[in-house]
Amino acid sequence: MEDNEKPEFDQLKDAEELHNSLENKEVEKVVEIICSRSNEQRIKIAEAYVSSFGTELSKAIDSKLSGNVKDLILGCLLSKVDFDAGEIYRSIKGAGTDEDLLSEIIATRPSRQIAHIRERYKNIYGESLDDAIKGDTSKYYKNILIAIIQGKRSDNPYPNSQKMKEMVEKLKGSDGKYQNDFFVKYFSTCSYGEICTICRLFESTYKENILEVIKNEMDKDAYNFVKIFLHYISDSGTYFAEKLHGFKEKDLTRILISRSEVNMDEIRDAYKELYKTDLIDDLKENTKGEYQLGLTILAQK
Repeated sequence: MEDNEKPEFDQLKDAEELHNSLENKEVEKVVEIICSRSNEQRIKIAEAYVSSFGTELSKAIDSKLSGNVKDLILGCLLSKVDFDAGEIYRSIKGAGTDEDLLSEIIATRPSRQIAHIRERYKNIYGESLDDAIKGDTSKYYKNILIAIIQGKRSDNPYPNSQKMKEMVEKLKGSDGKYQNDFFVKYFSTCSYGEICTICRLFESTYKENILEVIKNEMDKDAYNFVKIFLHYISDSGTYFAEKLHGFKEKDLTRILISRSEVNMDEIRDAYKELYKTDLIDDLKENTKGEYQLGLTILAQK
């Protein structure tokens, strides 16, 4: 049994306790049950709730809870893939594209998860993710996103230095101009290790920082995406720790739902290193009530 699986887990018992707690408006108890269970367990609880009470748990939550704690609990009831699909939908279909949110999801999810998100997006929203992105983005930013969601990134952990050198040489044509299509190709298909090697070789070959070149060569959104991507693959814990330190509710909800059971240990360690304080303590200081309770439980998983 995995460490994050509670040994006494009983989905029928949890479903009954949730039903009673919702009826009695015991929000703290609802939060404790949902947030302390694993994502897999929550899905089983939701299935048991329908069988026992004839209604979806998410609908019961929606009718009984409100505000940020409702958003947190409803997000927890989704699979991580469905949650990410919903975040992408919100980033594209809201009032103006939220490029930072869209970039974060695409840049920080492994290739296999991206493929599942792409599939679920089509099933849930009736439109292909490719078409949604094409209709709401432009230029090189669009090209990078579309290329990445095809799920063709290598998982090679051992970059071939000679091959990487040859790839870097292709980034600049005989006319001295950078070949932007190769930047798109490499960032969407090379493994994380290969990209790190390419960045290092690029700087030693051309005496320029690859991120600064992309800033000059491509549109602003493409540059911001690559900046997020390189930050994440170089130190994912630090990337998310810095985002959490802003204490914006949407960021707190999204990150703690999506990174719980993934790499919260790494994020907490990075947070401690960056800010010389404990993430849990800062969450308690900057949030309130049942929402605070849910966040702190998730942050420890």
